[in-house]
Amino acid sequence: MFLSGIDIGGTSIKFGIFDEQLNLLQQWSRPTPKEPAEAAALIAAQLEPYHVAAMGAGAPGTLNAARETITADNLAWVDVPLAALLRRASGLPAVVINDGHAAMLAEMRSGALQNVQTGILLTLGTGIGGGIVINGQCWRSPTGLAPELGHIITHSDGLPCPCGQCGCFEQYASATALIRMAGGESPADLIARARSGNAAAQAVFAQYVHELCTGIVSLNSIFAPEVVALGGGISEAGDFLLDACHTTLARLHATPPAHPPPCRPPQHRRNHWRGDCKFEVRSYDA
Repeated sequence: MFLSGIDIGGTSIKFGIFDEQLNLLQQWSRPTPKEPAEAAALIAAQLEPYHVAAMGAGAPGTLNAARETITADNLAWVDVPLAALLRRASGLPAVVINDGHAAMLAEMRSGALQNVQTGILLTLGTGIGGGIVINGQCWRSPTGLAPELGHIITHSDGLPCPCGQCGCFEQYASATALIRMAGGESPADLIARARSGNAAAQAVFAQYVHELCTGIVSLNSIFAPEVVALGGGISEAGDFLLDACHTTLARLHATPPAHPPPCRPPQHRRNHWRGDCKFEVRSYDA
């Protein structure tokens, strides 16, 4: 039996095909269509050759678990019945969870948050997603909502966010924010120039890391995590990002008794279909 995990992002949809033991067999991606029905049709068409038994999908935004609808500001989706659309398009069992929750499941199973009692994952992509581990469990609200870490306020009366607030964390520390800071240059190119010693690129990257660490400091003050895992496209910078974060966090945490949490790279980087798949397997077997 084959299963599929789907990671729906603001820019691309990533696909993973797994066996029953959740071993990844194949992976690929396609651009994300604007319309939800088109996205569901694309996913169904991409999976058809693999004869999968079921699918699990992670999507950005706020999931209403009872109604199985999702509202994703970065996709301009409001109350979209995504699970129903996927079932209708594919004829397969399908479940949908928040992409941050999916990422957490993957990292808790075999990644940076394995055996961690209190931890935070931040996924740095089109926006900022992620999740929180409390008492060794992936935290969700009593109504089933995942935490919206990208929408904590780090700048009072700051930049407007598609969610309707101003000054949200993701407006300053997402990959989209870094592109804006870099005048349109891609994060990969900007980081490559910073690595090579370009002073202008280093200054932009330092500004970005400061914004990222400002949010981490606030989260640390509330949760005091053992670990902060940094995922998403920006995490491809590896130790260059982590070292800069550790230096900046040490400076921002200059006053005891606060202590900066260690930052770790995720085991699964951008690819959290294993978390989607794990949740799907649990639901499918129930």
